[in-house]
Amino acid sequence: MKTKLYILVAVLITVGFGTVFSQDYLLSQPWSATTYIAPSFAGFTGGGRVFATYRNQWSSIKGSQTGLVNYDQYFYKIQSSFGANLNYTSYAAGMLSQLQFNLQYNYNVKMTRDWFFRPGLQLSVFHRTLDPSKATFVDQIAVDGSIIGATQFKPTITNLTRFDAAVSIMFNGPYFFGGVSVDHLLGNNISFTDMPETKQHIKMNVFAAGMIPVTQGYGKYDARDNVTIAALYQWQGQYHQIDIDAMYSRRYFMIGLGYRGIPFYSPDGLTSTDALKIMIGGSYYGFTLSYSYDVSLSSLVNVSGGSHEIVLSYRFMEYKPNDRRFFCY
Repeated sequence: MKTKLYILVAVLITVGFGTVFSQDYLLSQPWSATTYIAPSFAGFTGGGRVFATYRNQWSSIKGSQTGLVNYDQYFYKIQSSFGANLNYTSYAAGMLSQLQFNLQYNYNVKMTRDWFFRPGLQLSVFHRTLDPSKATFVDQIAVDGSIIGATQFKPTITNLTRFDAAVSIMFNGPYFFGGVSVDHLLGNNISFTDMPETKQHIKMNVFAAGMIPVTQGYGKYDARDNVTIAALYQWQGQYHQIDIDAMYSRRYFMIGLGYRGIPFYSPDGLTSTDALKIMIGGSYYGFTLSYSYDVSLSSLVNVSGGSHEIVLSYRFMEYKPNDRRFFCY
């Protein structure tokens, strides 16, 4: 069964350069790595932050590996935030890989005493590399599923470098934030062959989260116990994705459940239900460590092995150290 699945994954990937690889990588804990969502999140902690994320997608069938490192900080004197992050993703056991560097900036506009508006900008450069020797193509697969001969597919190039840009806006108050980001504004051609061109689809993120205080802590907005409900909608080309997460936090501890997919939506007869997410984490003296496991709800449930993701972050130089409004950032 696993052998047939390896072939299926390879066929989907190699036949669909213009579809599979035009979709960006996903994270199960976007709220612990918020600059992945939008440049408006840079400096959102009110000070400095560094974090690192590692994700192992479909661990039992040689899926994708994703790594992300980030630094961002808010500067009160100029009401501005700057950020920089580097992410690397390897698809299909290294058949295709991408390294991307992003620079982020946003300006914090005070609208009222407790409400702010944060427009953001991101400039990017990415490098993609293709290794055809690690792929299985359609013309190599016999009727009985065995692998025969060599492929006729010959990529024109095996690596490419492109520049990109993204913009975002966000509104935030003591117990709520929400906004929109739009990425891949330059519409790059990311094909490894002369024909046809594969344009990188614009990606849109719509996000919102609200925190419900359960018991009061020491700071003005500091809740000793709270529940955060967060939602992220991602749209890119023909792909639509919704993440809904509920996280309970008690001072230094967090546990949560999440769902990824779109219920009751089945384009072309394919289910849009992806996974159930289980999250756990804790923080101590500025350090936060969180782990999530995705339980597949699709037809891959018996062979995928699920997905593992871990995030380690450190927050420093915060102007309001007792302001713990949202555990998730």
